[in-house]
Amino acid sequence: MKFSDLQSLYGRLPQAGALLKTLDGKKAHKLLVEGLVGSSVPLLFSSIAGRLNRTVLFILDDSDEAGYFFNDLKKDQACFFPSAYRRAVKYGQRDDANEILRTETLAAVSAKTSPVFIVTCPEAVAELVVSKTHFDERRISLKTSQTIDITDLEHRLRDLGFNEVDYVYEPGQFAVRGSIVDVYSYSSELPFRIDFFGDEIDTIRTFSVEDQLSQDRRSQVEIVPELAVTESEKVPFLHFLPDDTLVVMKDERFVFDTVQRIYNEGFSSQAMTERMEGATELEHERIRRDMTREAVLRKPS
Repeated sequence: MKFSDLQSLYGRLPQAGALLKTLDGKKAHKLLVEGLVGSSVPLLFSSIAGRLNRTVLFILDDSDEAGYFFNDLKKDQACFFPSAYRRAVKYGQRDDANEILRTETLAAVSAKTSPVFIVTCPEAVAELVVSKTHFDERRISLKTSQTIDITDLEHRLRDLGFNEVDYVYEPGQFAVRGSIVDVYSYSSELPFRIDFFGDEIDTIRTFSVEDQLSQDRRSQVEIVPELAVTESEKVPFLHFLPDDTLVVMKDERFVFDTVQRIYNEGFSSQAMTERMEGATELEHERIRRDMTREAVLRKPS
């Protein structure tokens, strides 16, 4: 049996119809769904995604469980939203790959093209994100047939903190070769190759860093700089999401307790000391700001 057949069967269950009807009624603020085990939860929601028509945030108990859930969801419009840190937040070791996934999620929500399924964990939602207003100010939307001067695009990229190089190989870089602009956005796992015909964007493709060969063609892309270093206003992740977002949790009390524990722990003094070693006075100020609990974390409330 194919996965699509299972989705169809689950989507036709009377319980699925009852769930949709209750959610559409907008009278119930909290629902308890029982009898779902293993992969049946992501299967149920993927089967009703087309009729739900709203963003859904799934908060699992930890990052491993969230990863399995995300893989079982098997939905194109799904994003994985991890913690920005490699280990526990208190150690202060940021993870570039996780930053890309987080920014990719913010870009998908901000684009408003369709509702998004977001899978996350308490560690991730405990961390503040840039506000939606500041995010929109710091992104560049490009699409094929759009008219834009290459020089203006270069200036905009520099203003956002992108570094010009000969060949891009990591996020935050761009390269210009004649009518081609390569950009590695923090909102994509692969860099973009934008081919101009005069001042008009002819094609947009992703490409591989290793061999520089083009991959998938895109009709529209979002270019976003590194948001972790911005001093812009920060807000809880739930404030970034649409007002009608459905929040699904396996264990509500556990999520709240975990977020509270992370906030109480903050950043360890050892982690602060390690970051300070060899840094300049100016960098010391930035490190203190980046590792201040109130500036990075949020309480469960």
